[in-house]
Amino acid sequence: MNRVQPNAIAIAVIATAAAASLAPKVADAGYWSYNYSSPSSAWYKSIRTEYDPDSRRFLFDFTAGSGVNGYWLVLSPGPNPKGYAGELAILYLDANGLTANSTITPKLTVYGYNGQNGILSYMDGSQATGVQTPDRIFSSLNPDTTGTIMQLSANDTGGLRRFTVELDATVIQSYSPLHNGGAMGVDWTGVAFGQQLGAWFHPSSGTTTSYGTNPGSADFNWLTSFSYTGQASFDTTNLATQWVPGPGAAALLSLAGVVGGRQRRRR
Repeated sequence: MNRVQPNAIAIAVIATAAAASLAPKVADAGYWSYNYSSPSSAWYKSIRTEYDPDSRRFLFDFTAGSGVNGYWLVLSPGPNPKGYAGELAILYLDANGLTANSTITPKLTVYGYNGQNGILSYMDGSQATGVQTPDRIFSSLNPDTTGTIMQLSANDTGGLRRFTVELDATVIQSYSPLHNGGAMGVDWTGVAFGQQLGAWFHPSSGTTTSYGTNPGSADFNWLTSFSYTGQASFDTTNLATQWVPGPGAAALLSLAGVVGGRQRRRR
């Protein structure tokens, strides 16, 4: 039997203790991810979305055929978002300036979703009778957006279009909605999702928009109209997502494996 040297035991103990001390900080580091592929579809050839619950980084990236130039999107932690008022964010992407073989920075506005099976959350914030004040959360037209936008692009490569939105979603996740529903047992989930994902996603073609232009008006730099000539739906419930460990968590697992392997070899 090989004798384990005392200094080897000490090194193993120290390394194991170090890994244990790092565990609370990095064991949960990572993000939830969902991927979808349908290459033959003209409306959504691929979809990739990610949410990091620690940093609140949010990504929605999708590709489509050459006719698509906008969308509206609501995500949930599982249920189909329709009907859940005051709990979820709705994103409007406006890329109507995109032409063949070009790249632009599209316009992005984010509101509280009113739960209705329609696109008017930008002007009516609630299902209540009448027109209620919209929950205006974020507009890329406003000057104070540099800390929120990580990527915002639309590009056409001759028949294939890609639309990328990546945000530090803190401004969305920390928002207190004017019209709160709480039907899912929570007050506000914004764009967050975990082990499951629900989606109400509609890419659009022939998208045309207008925005408030009066600096003294509440709708300045916000949507005042959103219309389209064609659209498709990707309405889903309880899609399974994947947990992708961050570099810190992977390093922790690697360290634990190295220590365990060295201990076994020295016995």
